[in-house]
Amino acid sequence: MSSLIHLLLIDEDSYPTTLADDDDESKYQQLLEITQNEAIHWQSIEINLRGFEPALQLWDAIAGNSRLLLIASFNFYPHKLLRPDADISGSFGFFPADMVKDLYAIMEEEYNFDISNLEGQQIIAEIEKDGDDEVNPEAYELVRDKYFVTFRDAAEQGKSIVVLIEQ
Repeated sequence: MSSLIHLLLIDEDSYPTTLADDDDESKYQQLLEITQNEAIHWQSIEINLRGFEPALQLWDAIAGNSRLLLIASFNFYPHKLLRPDADISGSFGFFPADMVKDLYAIMEEEYNFDISNLEGQQIIAEIEKDGDDEVNPEAYELVRDKYFVTFRDAAEQGKSIVVLIEQ
């Protein structure tokens, strides 16, 4: 079954630095409401999560191997308003504007990396060895392209990126 991964642009200052509620789910719902009201929908990716995660891991491995793309796409919050292990009903990914600029600079250098060459095949083999799913080259290109355009545009505008996943 396909999921929709939404990539949105937002000013990090749209979010408060603290939230009054003690409950993780209430804080999460507040973040969603702020995002819905303030963010600009930029890109969507329709893909099965079993294809999305390995494709994102491959793009991350090529563009710096920091694991930031994977971690921040699923489980990162503006101003650390929620703990990484927060008990919430969905996922919320966030890339602050400074991180966007840094990651985009690497993405720009590595965009044309050929995954069919020996180094690319070694990276793919490593990802597939560690995970349950195979890397699909078409899924990789889709994820790479959507993330690249979103990070490029966000970097040019000084915006942060929110990643919301509809399953």
